[in-house]
Amino acid sequence: MSKSLRITLLAALLLWGCAASPTMKDVEQVAADSSIVFGSIEVYEDGKQQEWGSRFFGYDHFYLIILPSGTNEAITYKLDKEGKFFWTLPTGEYLLLGYIWDTDIGQRTGRIGTTFQSPDAGTSTYIGSIVFRGNIVFLIPGIEDKFDEIAALHDERFPDRSAADVKQLMEVPKPIGNFQGFRGSCNEDWEISCTERFDGVTPISPDVTTSGFPVVNNLTPEFRWEGSPKSEVSYDLVLYEAASYAIGGALMPSYTRGRVVAYVEDLSEPRWQPETPLKPDTRYIWSVRLREAQTVSEWSTQSHSTFLLVYASFGHGQWFQFKTE
Repeated sequence: MSKSLRITLLAALLLWGCAASPTMKDVEQVAADSSIVFGSIEVYEDGKQQEWGSRFFGYDHFYLIILPSGTNEAITYKLDKEGKFFWTLPTGEYLLLGYIWDTDIGQRTGRIGTTFQSPDAGTSTYIGSIVFRGNIVFLIPGIEDKFDEIAALHDERFPDRSAADVKQLMEVPKPIGNFQGFRGSCNEDWEISCTERFDGVTPISPDVTTSGFPVVNNLTPEFRWEGSPKSEVSYDLVLYEAASYAIGGALMPSYTRGRVVAYVEDLSEPRWQPETPLKPDTRYIWSVRLREAQTVSEWSTQSHSTFLLVYASFGHGQWFQFKTE
């Protein structure tokens, strides 16, 4: 390979990496006509507040994934030690998709799914304090009002601007659909067989692979899965557009659930086909859960692990995914 070709390929990879990982930092100085979105984030595991940054042995970093309107390319924000954020964003609506807790021993991710509005130019908006509480298995997000404390920091940081302009607290959305109770997706009462790979239903189409997005050649694909022989069991299906993001300077993007495209409830048969065509050249993420009256299962997922001499791939609790032509 020639030296010029090596340089060209290296430059392309660097540009690809930059394009694949838009990030956001706290604003230090703000123009008079810029808007500010501010708030705070706290994480408690087993009642103990967590701290972020590098340690002598290992590290703990906490990221938020934020999706602007009109795109499926998300922005990532890395939380600092103080846990306060001050963002300057174009006016519009944003979807706070979820979080990534990145440590030296692995990653934990979770869905938030709340929206917020970046205000008109020249104003500041407090959107709330996001407080996560839980344990090593899961974190539950909530929104608390700590306006007086955070607004005082805002005014100290930006003395030419008052934080009293607007307060619009976010609301954590309720889980999708109508139900009153849960039952494990592999509970024998569903009369289905979970496998080493699939928890819940086993998908048939679109094709499901352990990595990547298999391409479908139809914008109204039929979704099918292995059903339960129990006549009282029905199915809910949800379909999202996939949102891309990257953290830590990754060259390749990762994907998570973005905006909801379709949700259908209480399907009597293990199949569904959209009436409205999907977008071409777009990645999608979907799943199915079991239903019996007002009791539902978790959303069905897949897990896999592959270990070779020079390669390792593993995943747990992954939803199903595909890409349109």
